[in-house]
Amino acid sequence: MVSLRESGSRETVRGVSKAALDALIEAHGEGAISAQMRYDALARFEELPVRQVIRGRRGWKHDLSKLDFSEVAPIGAFGNAPSARQSPSLPAGVVVTDFDTARTQHRAAFEAAFGAAVDTRDDKFASLALAFQRGGVFIWVPDGICVDEPIVINYDLNEGSAFPYSLVALGSGATATVIQRLGGSARAGFLCGISELVVGDAARLTFATRQMGGIGARSIVTRRARLGRNAKLAFADAELGAEHAVMRLRVTMSEPGAEAEVSGLFFANADQHVDLETEVVHAAGATHSETLIRSAGTGRGQGRYVGNIKILKAAHGADASLRDDALLLSQESHVDSIPALEIAANDVKAFHGATVGAISEDEIFYAQTRGLERAEAERMIALGFFEPAIARFPGEALREELRVALEAKLGHTAQGNSQ
Repeated sequence: MVSLRESGSRETVRGVSKAALDALIEAHGEGAISAQMRYDALARFEELPVRQVIRGRRGWKHDLSKLDFSEVAPIGAFGNAPSARQSPSLPAGVVVTDFDTARTQHRAAFEAAFGAAVDTRDDKFASLALAFQRGGVFIWVPDGICVDEPIVINYDLNEGSAFPYSLVALGSGATATVIQRLGGSARAGFLCGISELVVGDAARLTFATRQMGGIGARSIVTRRARLGRNAKLAFADAELGAEHAVMRLRVTMSEPGAEAEVSGLFFANADQHVDLETEVVHAAGATHSETLIRSAGTGRGQGRYVGNIKILKAAHGADASLRDDALLLSQESHVDSIPALEIAANDVKAFHGATVGAISEDEIFYAQTRGLERAEAERMIALGFFEPAIARFPGEALREELRVALEAKLGHTAQGNSQ
């Protein structure tokens, strides 16, 4: 297993102003992103409005348009140079290195991939992440190369802020699995990052993320993917930490024959709020996508899932489906489900469905007839509810991590209900 680890440090400069960007560049240099690109991105961040999603009937605890950035400290984020280690077991030519030096050491591969899937002009927080980018990784798998073992990225957020950029690119016919963990035990912190996935013709990429930030942390992550002809992406995301977590994914299938499998899960408990958005764009014909989301809320947890399938005018023969199911485990929890279809082509197959509800008494009764107490029956049913999504994550070790994290949340729920 290849592992990359970065650690945050204590910051002294506050805010996300031009002065803060000046200080960041003076302290650390431009890195892989030019100063002009950074200043342009900061200007877009200041000008762009927050995209408002259709609200549910309840008010939300967190409003992105009212965020206070005065305590954000971008200059100190990942203050030490990130470490990168390439395992001897990796095939020759595979690159696993830190983002900031990739442009100088692997310029051709880096410049071919950077910006191929991400356009920050349409997203306020992607622009912020680009402006203050500090840290991150670059992974390049050349044409025809198969990487058998997972490449693992670990971002550890402490009390400060982090603006990492993960750029993963696969050449034609290449195969790889990348697992990204976002975590940290701190009770505060701000993470605003980008993941860019560029999958070449007939390449196969599995990309999984697990976010388990600290109790008071905020995580806002933009993820974008572009698939070539006959390429396949299996994407899986678990949002299980942070007080406020936002994940926005867009997958664009720009060539015929591309396939995308998108999976996600979140469990909002206590005072957590999770916003999960996925958009799958069929820009070419004979493309296929499947989206599966499982979510739950308990305590005063809130969640919202917005899922869109967009079939463009030239995408004749596209086949797309989306399934979203949410489970409410307390009267005060709330999850909104907002699926959508946009179809501009003929001769397509498209389906979406969504459910939001509690565990039924029939399910509990059936489990009790098998000798289980009510609390154990509810726990078993809730864990089983997530299994279709968990099964799409790569590797039994990661799947078991998710089960343990979910069970811990359910244990916290049981303790809260007993008080």
